[in-house]
Amino acid sequence: MPLPIALDYRPALLSRAGIGRATRELARSLAQCSELRVNLFGHSLARSKVATEIPTTTRLHRLPIAGRALPLLRRLGIGAEHLAGNAKVFHWTDFVQPPVRNARTILTVHDLAFVRNPSWHGEQATELRERTRTAIARADALIVPSSTTANDVQEFAPDAPPMRVIPFGADHVPKTTSPHPLNGREYALCVGTIEPRKNHRALLAAWRALSEPRPLLVVVGAIGWECDEIVADLNMAQREGIVQWHPHCSDEQLWPLLQHAKMLAYPSLWEGFGFPPLEAMALGVPVVAHQTDPLRELGDNALTLADATNTEALHAAIERVLHDVDHRRACIDAGRRRAKSFVWQECATAHAELYREVSS
Repeated sequence: MPLPIALDYRPALLSRAGIGRATRELARSLAQCSELRVNLFGHSLARSKVATEIPTTTRLHRLPIAGRALPLLRRLGIGAEHLAGNAKVFHWTDFVQPPVRNARTILTVHDLAFVRNPSWHGEQATELRERTRTAIARADALIVPSSTTANDVQEFAPDAPPMRVIPFGADHVPKTTSPHPLNGREYALCVGTIEPRKNHRALLAAWRALSEPRPLLVVVGAIGWECDEIVADLNMAQREGIVQWHPHCSDEQLWPLLQHAKMLAYPSLWEGFGFPPLEAMALGVPVVAHQTDPLRELGDNALTLADATNTEALHAAIERVLHDVDHRRACIDAGRRRAKSFVWQECATAHAELYREVSS
């Protein structure tokens, strides 16, 4: 008999950021696991922001239930698992966890950036830290997408339950080539929410220092938090013709932008995984990224790493990727090889194995 499990699917419906991507693609791949009956917990008052195709072998449970009402429902005997097909295992996929009554629970910890540097998340940092600490203590098992995040969790919560490293996949990127989105104009791409951790201001400073003629810098990222100065800089650079900023960008718009980019600039100061660099590698786009442990692990020497807190170092790395033909080709070839090792069905199979272990 298939094991009934529930996935908190709200990030897939409400966010285009990495956690939303991970949840959508994981659900799609879990739907292929015949030993599971996959329920998707989508209850929320918020309207869906992302058009997503629900796999036919899963069931989406979605009623207009406010998140703040869920603890009350649990006290009345209706836990999140009851609102998602009476699941035996409930998988918390985000930093906000719907309360479960009797089911076994698994928590994905995507990153602990708010612990590493609370200033990156402003007033949210304390709440995120305490909420995550509580969820770790309540979970029966943890999943992390990288060994770097596993080390962070072990330091943050030494008494954490069993933890498994399960990387996400890269084979969701389109295989067909789309028309050039800017009519052949040369450009580079930066993808990431506008927030301090993503380090857009350093990238803008490095971009202004590039030799002419420099490519257009296309920035894809929704407005996040603690970002008034960054937004002002982006708007000014856009008026000057240096930047083209897309605060809202669907996948249908993103894939052509990524496919045809001269390079991906990813100066983020910390990640738990890093979808944009991985997707760029899969599409044969070279990447310049901050020299930090999560991206060393992800890229495995396929990324051009530089100290993105140092404008001159970041500028030099960008110049090399843009103009050194041999280096570009080496990065593209290594990136394609590296991306092939990230497969969603393997990710789903590893999740299914853990669901069965926890349920027993």
